[in-house]
Amino acid sequence: MGEVPESHPRFASLMARKKLTEAAAAGLLADSALIAHGRGEAFDYLLQERTCDAARQAIRVCAASLASAKSPVISVNGNTVALAGPELLACAAVLECPIEVNIYYRTPERMTALLKNWMSKKLRPDGSTLI
Repeated sequence: MGEVPESHPRFASLMARKKLTEAAAAGLLADSALIAHGRGEAFDYLLQERTCDAARQAIRVCAASLASAKSPVISVNGNTVALAGPELLACAAVLECPIEVNIYYRTPERMTALLKNWMSKKLRPDGSTLI
């Protein structure tokens, strides 16, 4: 993908697509992950790429639930790891909770690649990882 100016109307979408294709090429994601993302993009088009009020409310409820939970766990899929890995680690550090990564097409190679990608990021004060 060539250089895309930030003013491009699809900039965020194209950057997300780039991150996912790079993650798939590195063995972090199955090919079906790209199809799943494309399906989500189709709904974005239908919703005119706006976050509706109900979704905003759901985000607030989710954040409050995680913050008030006795033993919170952040559970995500591989696409989420590829798109928002550092942000997930930051949230887990604030909540002092583990991250569970659910991989539908699990292979030893994919799990090794995912763990290797994240294990260098130690955010707890004691140096332990959040995964």
